[in-house]
Amino acid sequence: MNTNHVIGKTLTSLFTGLIASFWGIYGPVIICVLVAICMDVISGLVAAMASGEKISSKVGWIGFWKKMALILALAFGIFMDSFIPILLGTISLELPFTMPIGTIVGCYIVINEAISIIENINQAAPTALPKWIKKLLEGAGKAIDDGGSEDGKNH
Repeated sequence: MNTNHVIGKTLTSLFTGLIASFWGIYGPVIICVLVAICMDVISGLVAAMASGEKISSKVGWIGFWKKMALILALAFGIFMDSFIPILLGTISLELPFTMPIGTIVGCYIVINEAISIIENINQAAPTALPKWIKKLLEGAGKAIDDGGSEDGKNH
């Protein structure tokens, strides 16, 4: 076995091991966000084609940057999950609870992307989905917006 092959295998193992250890916590959230974003883009293209709208590179470019902002928001939430405990540890302060900001941001993104997917499907095929699904998702998004209280009010 040549040296380059051994070095390549070692570096690949190290890199994938680091990713797997990090993704152990956030893997499902990241995957769900990426799948929801891809489904939203595809359903948007289907809706445009089905309704005869012209597909514009300018609109696509703007949409691309909006999707990048969603990924940035998720990365920021995951960063805050790590940063807050480290920062609080430096000043010897401990919170009596944990706040999974990355997971909450990820769920919020998936819910909003799901609402957009439903709107796109309804534009392409208005009878494909029951209307209550969108209302259910909008209610879940509002609950996250309102801090998770059941009645939607801050206490």
